[in-house]
Amino acid sequence: MELFYLGPEGTHSHDAALRLRDAMLPSATVTACPTIPTVIDRTLDAVAGEGLACVPIENSIQGAVAQTWDTLMKSAADGVTTQSLSILAALTLPIHHYAIYPSGTSFDDVVTVYSHPQALAQCQHHLTQMFPNALPVATNSTAEAVQYVAKEAGRNGMAQTSAVAIAGRRAAERYGLIASDDPIEDQPGNATRFALVAPVGRAAEAKGDLLKLSVPGEWALAPEWTYTEYVVSLCLHGVAHCPGGLVGALSPFAQAGLNLGRVESRPVGDQLGNYVFYLDVSFPPQMNVAEITTYLSPVTRQLADNGVRIVQLGSYPIYQVQ
Repeated sequence: MELFYLGPEGTHSHDAALRLRDAMLPSATVTACPTIPTVIDRTLDAVAGEGLACVPIENSIQGAVAQTWDTLMKSAADGVTTQSLSILAALTLPIHHYAIYPSGTSFDDVVTVYSHPQALAQCQHHLTQMFPNALPVATNSTAEAVQYVAKEAGRNGMAQTSAVAIAGRRAAERYGLIASDDPIEDQPGNATRFALVAPVGRAAEAKGDLLKLSVPGEWALAPEWTYTEYVVSLCLHGVAHCPGGLVGALSPFAQAGLNLGRVESRPVGDQLGNYVFYLDVSFPPQMNVAEITTYLSPVTRQLADNGVRIVQLGSYPIYQVQ
């Protein structure tokens, strides 16, 4: 079995993938991919359904990772030319970003700061203070940014360089660079949620054979893990584009006493003004999966009767790492 993640080595996704492997999937091979769509493609293409994916889905500062949700939605909505995907479980990790640079770097001389767009946004104020002359440049991942800086330093014989990267300490250690003494994210409590994703057929198999990942209590939690909530992620298509259209689609959830932890619109991509809506329905950890289905099924039936097509992207427990 292969567990694909957004690489290269040293990303926060790599850290999440290693934690998921160690806790749940001891026989899995962890494999880096250059982009989130590539992670999904490799998972779908894996032989005999032996692929799983670890992808970021939400950050506490910047919100949902749109590229992940859109990629999952398109695979699920297609269902003809590609296999659908489902979230099995999610892991919330504390995230700390550091300035990564070679020895001898003068911050006043830095003209380029490389990192993933989410990391750049999460550190925007600190970057302005630390590197007043620098231009932020987006990369596919935080570790890829560190690779760029390491290569530039290598060309100069590890001499002073005009570039730094923003990434985690693991990346600095992996590529032989220095990390700032303190993290530089703008807000304390920065955290990112990562999803463990599998093709739908594999997800069904996993419930019985793969340590029952999506069934809380069916496997032993790692000591630093806490089960915090159970979430059902839905995508609504065909919400009426009229006054009260969205209210009408959301009202059944309120009437059933269901808590929506996230509501977000995303363009379908075919024309302006055409949107889908992502919803996370949140349930307390003491509620079992059978009870959750009992509460949710009448709501989804009502929406379907009103012409709203529902795509379920996952039904899964969320675990918090301390």
